[in-house]
Amino acid sequence: MLYFHLQSPVEPVLFGEFVSPERGWKHLTRVLYEYEMMIVTEGVLWIADENEEYEVRAGEYLIMPPTRRQHGTRECRCKFYWLHFRADALPASFSLPAKGAYRDGERIRAFFELLSEADSEEQGGIRARYLATEILLELGCRKEDAKEKSAREALCDKVKNYVWWHRFSQMRIAEMARELGYHEKYLSAVFHQTEGVTLKKYVTQTRLKEAKRLLAETRYTAKEVADYLNFESPHNFSRCFKNETGITPTQYRNHAKKEATPLGAP
Repeated sequence: MLYFHLQSPVEPVLFGEFVSPERGWKHLTRVLYEYEMMIVTEGVLWIADENEEYEVRAGEYLIMPPTRRQHGTRECRCKFYWLHFRADALPASFSLPAKGAYRDGERIRAFFELLSEADSEEQGGIRARYLATEILLELGCRKEDAKEKSAREALCDKVKNYVWWHRFSQMRIAEMARELGYHEKYLSAVFHQTEGVTLKKYVTQTRLKEAKRLLAETRYTAKEVADYLNFESPHNFSRCFKNETGITPTQYRNHAKKEATPLGAP
């Protein structure tokens, strides 16, 4: 789930419509500095970030947050609208899944045409900013699934929301289960069976994803990041970080600086 603060409009950076060559095309590998919205209208887009591979089919969208490694995972033929944008995440006033279905392709096309027109009149102007925000809101009006989410999926959504809002604290599974009204073992089992990852690992990944962002985008020391995210100690943070990524927080920051390259087209 992604969260945005939309009391002011988002800032469009680059956008357009992309049609892949007939054969041999795979999304390039790069550092992604802003959010990127990809709305697939034909074919299938295979793309990944540091943590997950995505298969985005016609009728679906993907919004990828900033990442150190955005890359294609296989050759594909597809057509999609793309929009790089900046937006504040907190205090959150709007949320939507990072990947989902959109309900009206014609409205999406019309919004991008209006966005192109507005941006040509005043690049990054207020009209373009509000149109980019409107596209985001349009994706929030998602298609209803053929059948409602199962009770297990709905419970996992609650867990993910809880983890996101408490990512700066030392989360205890027992405390989370108690607040959500479930037994700890039941909650952990349901999450593992539904999401394919243990709840403990998901909590760790969420907190370390925030740690990566802080290391790459701020001047906080590893100790300050550990304090900010309420790890038990800097040593505990470094050990946890290295167990998950294979490198230390300092090594991660150094790699992030070396891999920083100018943003290009999709």
